[in-house]
Amino acid sequence: TLCHGFSTQPSKPVSMWQILNTNPSTTAFQTIFAPGSRGEYMDGYSKAAMMERCHDDYKWSFLEKKDSVPQQVEEERVEMMSHLYENRQLFKYVCMVAFAEHYLMEDDDWNTSKAYETFMRQQEMQPPDESIFGGVVWDTWQQDAQLPTLYKEKGIDYVRMHCNFGDGNIIGGAAQLLTPSNNPLFGKLARAAKECQVNEMVPLILMQVPWREEDSDDYFNQAMKSLADELQFAGVECKQVILETRPPIGISAQEEEGMSTIARQELGFQTGQNMFKSINKAFQDTTIAGFCVAGGSTKGEFPTAMQDDTQNAVRQGMRSCARDDWGYDLCFWEMGAKLMLQPKVGRLWGHNGQAGRDAARELFCVNARDMADEIREVS
Repeated sequence: TLCHGFSTQPSKPVSMWQILNTNPSTTAFQTIFAPGSRGEYMDGYSKAAMMERCHDDYKWSFLEKKDSVPQQVEEERVEMMSHLYENRQLFKYVCMVAFAEHYLMEDDDWNTSKAYETFMRQQEMQPPDESIFGGVVWDTWQQDAQLPTLYKEKGIDYVRMHCNFGDGNIIGGAAQLLTPSNNPLFGKLARAAKECQVNEMVPLILMQVPWREEDSDDYFNQAMKSLADELQFAGVECKQVILETRPPIGISAQEEEGMSTIARQELGFQTGQNMFKSINKAFQDTTIAGFCVAGGSTKGEFPTAMQDDTQNAVRQGMRSCARDDWGYDLCFWEMGAKLMLQPKVGRLWGHNGQAGRDAARELFCVNARDMADEIREVS
C-alpha cells in the first residue's frame, strides 16, 4: 500500500499540470525549467537494481559483514537520498525528481518514504520562480489503471512510463511500428497517459526502439507517428506530455567512441535536428511540454551509453530547431547514476562520518550544477 504517513500539504506550490494547462508552451517551459537549464534527477531504480548499485559501487563497510541484511542496505540508501535532497542549493539546478514507487511505500518496521518526504518539504519551501516537481515511475502501467489516483493523493506531479519495444528482431522491422494493430503497446501507452491526465498529472513517456542500427531513423520516425496518432485518438492533451527516447544515431558504441570530438558533435547535432523534425511532423505542429534525450546504459559487458559530448550535441540540435519553430528550448537534461549519483557520492557517504555525508551532498549538487552549466553554455 502507498504510504499514508503524511498529508498532502495545503501550501503546495502550483503543480506541473496547472502550469502547462494555464500557460502557452513557451511560458510553461520557462516556468518549469527556469529558463531551460534545470533538469531531472531520475531515481527510479527497482529494489534489486538499487541493491546492486549499493554493493557494486558504494563499497559501504557494513556490506562486507556476513550478517548484513537487505533491509539495512535499503535503510542506508533511503537515509543517504534524504540527506542529499535536504539542500536548497540543489534545486537551483534540478526541477524534477522521479522516484521509484517503493520510495512511496510504507513499511511496518521503518520509514521507506523518508527521502520522498524530505523532497516534499523542500518543495514547500521553494520560491515561486524555482518550483520543483515530484514524479514516480509507474512500472505496472499495462496492468494497474488505478495507481494514478493514488499517486495524485501523494502529491505527484508527473508519472514516468517506460516502454521497451525490443530490438529489430523482436519488432520485425520499422514498418511494423506503423500499424498500431501490430503493436498494441502504443494504444496502451496512450490510455495510461490519459489516465494520468484525468488525475491532473503529466505523463512522461520513455520509448525504447532500436537506435544504434543503420535503420534507426526509420524506427524513430515510425514510433513517433504511431504514438502521436494513438495519443490523439485517446484524447490526450499533447501539450501536457513529456517524451524521452534514445537518439537514432545509427552507429555502435565502439564506433562512436572512436570518432573525433568534432565528428561526434556534428553527428549528435544533426541527429537532434532530425529528431525534432520527426516529432514536429508526427504531432502535426502541436507542441509537447518537453523532451529528454536518454543516454543508454553504462552496465553490462557491452555498455551502450553515448559519449557525453554526443548526447549534449543531440540536445543542442533539438533545442536549435525547437527555438526556431516553437519558441522554446524543448529539450532538458536528465541524470541518474552515470553522472549525478556517481559511485563517488555513495562512497563519500559511507566514510568519515558527518563530514563524508556532507561531502556527498555537496558533490551531488555540484554534478547537477555542472550539467546545468553545460547545457546553458552551448545554448
